Amino acid sequence: MKSVFSFVVLLMVMLFVSCIKDTPPGEDIPVFSYAEPVVNPPNKFMIVFNTSWVGDRIGTVEFDTSAVWLIEKLGDGRISLFISNDSVNLPVTHADTLGLQGGKEYTIIVNNVYTSEFNNFFVGFEKLDIAYESFEPKF
Repeated sequence: MKSVFSFVVLLMVMLFVSCIKDTPPGEDIPVFSYAEPVVNPPNKFMIVFNTSWVGDRIGTVEFDTSAVWLIEKLGDGRISLFISNDSVNLPVTHADTLGLQGGKEYTIIVNNVYTSEFNNFFVGFEKLDIAYESFEPKF
């Protein structure tokens, strides 16, 4: 009985540690829910999507200025990520760098067709120090 209890405790600790995303000391990255529009976010942030049931989760983000952004999947690789600009749904396989226009609403679509496990799926955004005017592709 004691070994079963030890195993359960060890399993819980391993699960907890595996769910923690490492960030540099002192760096707090804001996390927004997909259920509320994200407007004028900071230069680095994440949007969390609850993917505990099969189907699409849809969130929106709007930036105050045009800039180049790194958009990154930070979760289960089986989950599909798309960013939409009203006319095109662009798949993001792992990470993508895009010129995003200020004042335009972008739709973030997370699609889960593989699992009904309880999971939170994070999409990371980081504003890059690259000139928007000369950068391609603009989206």
